[in-house]
Amino acid sequence: MSQKNSAPQGATKQNLIGSNVSTAGIEGTVFLDLQKNDSERLRVIVKEYRGRTYVDLRVWYSCNAGYSPSQKGVTIRPEQIPGIVQALMLAAQSFDPKEAA
Repeated sequence: MSQKNSAPQGATKQNLIGSNVSTAGIEGTVFLDLQKNDSERLRVIVKEYRGRTYVDLRVWYSCNAGYSPSQKGVTIRPEQIPGIVQALMLAAQSFDPKEAA
């Protein structure tokens, strides 16, 4: 049984990504496009590879053609997401936001 790679109901390109950046040429659904610094962006993309669905968290770097994916990132299986989200939430709770500023 093949599962279609699609965005959540009601999601659009405008409300999935955090900025007004062209996503032309990106295969998959972009769920986050966050500016990391002047030359890098962090993108979360759900895509298929060899018939399987993956979530790709990757740093993209600025180049002549716009942005290209770097080797800085990780590709995970959807069933790994709950554990990662839980770990991120615990990490976020482990520091005092006043100290981070």
